[in-house]
Amino acid sequence: MQTVDKAMKLLGYFSAAEPEIGLSELARLASFDKAATRRFLVALASHGLIEQDGNTRKYRLGPAFLRLARIREATRPLARTVQQALDGLSEVTGETAHGSMLSGEQLSIIGVAEPQRPTRVSVDASQPLPLHATASGLACLAFLGEEAARQIIGTAPLRKHTDHTCASKRDLKVLLGETRERGYSMAVRTFDDEVISIAAPIFDATGTAIGALSVASIASRFSKESERNIARHVLKAAAGVSEATGGTIHPAIAAALDRLRP
Repeated sequence: MQTVDKAMKLLGYFSAAEPEIGLSELARLASFDKAATRRFLVALASHGLIEQDGNTRKYRLGPAFLRLARIREATRPLARTVQQALDGLSEVTGETAHGSMLSGEQLSIIGVAEPQRPTRVSVDASQPLPLHATASGLACLAFLGEEAARQIIGTAPLRKHTDHTCASKRDLKVLLGETRERGYSMAVRTFDDEVISIAAPIFDATGTAIGALSVASIASRFSKESERNIARHVLKAAAGVSEATGGTIHPAIAAALDRLRP
């Protein structure tokens, strides 16, 4: 299992911003030696998950992901369901909405919807989201399950993105407790100094968080009134996505929806 985990870790470094990565750079990023990294890449390539450019010798994601993505979307159309929810969220809140899924120790964005207003938060869909510094990450960690969350918190670096980013594991645990009690998470200038975000988790059939929906607002126009309004819509949208894809809603989410009902 450790071998599989290490091989899968390498896949997480590829993104739209960095679609091709060399052997030495991958080894450095993963803190593996080059010989082990090469073995993992050869194994991944044998299953079509990785391929190597014949000219640059750099590696990129392989065609097997296209087949797997088609199967996943045909049988469990999560991306389409999430995008529909995001379009509705952006329209009703007038803010940028995005959806993300857990991918190891970070989140991968799978959908974005932006409002028509000229001043809005811009989200780079190719950029992975850190769990400790974003509302989406806090929502996932809070409802992930105690053991899984403990493992991630124990190994993930708590990098400072702004002066407001949580940088201690003790403070992070407090934030997660507040999120569970409230039913939704808030990130106040923790990933971007000008942004306040609210998120709610998406659950699978076991009631475990697998992703989140979030609305990001310009901090200068955020208020208590907008917090309540955005939280209510985000919770409702996330619960809808969970139900539509066979997930089980956590009791804390249902309680928060009742509490915020107009």
